[in-house]
Amino acid sequence: LAHLKGRPLSMVRFPDGIGGESFFQKDRPKWAPDWIEHKVLGEEAKDYVIATESATLVWLANLACIELHQMPVRAPHFEHPDYIVYDFDPPEGFAFLDVSSLAFKFKRHLEALGYAPFVKTTGRKGLHIVTPIEPKWSVEKIFEVSKLVAQPFVERHSSALTLQLKKDLRKGKVLLDIYRNRQSQTTIAAYSLRGS
Repeated sequence: LAHLKGRPLSMVRFPDGIGGESFFQKDRPKWAPDWIEHKVLGEEAKDYVIATESATLVWLANLACIELHQMPVRAPHFEHPDYIVYDFDPPEGFAFLDVSSLAFKFKRHLEALGYAPFVKTTGRKGLHIVTPIEPKWSVEKIFEVSKLVAQPFVERHSSALTLQLKKDLRKGKVLLDIYRNRQSQTTIAAYSLRGS
């Protein structure tokens, strides 16, 4: 709860158990109890569940929510993210040790700029570099600055890294994906950007 409290959540539900079919759900069910907190956000006006107490997590578990994807915002700062996620997404066959080497070099790159990032697994084959920031800036401003921060690192490691989103243009390189206004599986505690 310490990681999720106050954050809009998307649910991945497994009604027939982990081995069965699953589905992704952003909107709070219409039949949800009144005590479940929620917030309508985004251009699509999705009504996200917000976990505020342990009972909310029990309710989500009862819905067979095995995965909870959180947004990088926390109430009351829904327009101002409190962390940036840099996603190292390798192509098929790319060695995990090589991905982790790139990720930890990028972590040091961010630390040299005054950030206090940490590395976490994505639950699949990649790694996230989670970079806590103060919730002061818009999603657009953070995305713009994040690209400026990543660009020189990607240029120095262009034989292995790319910012190119289209798979057919990556040519076997690791995608350094900068999350914009998307949900993340990342769980973090909020820290401040040093020197700001």
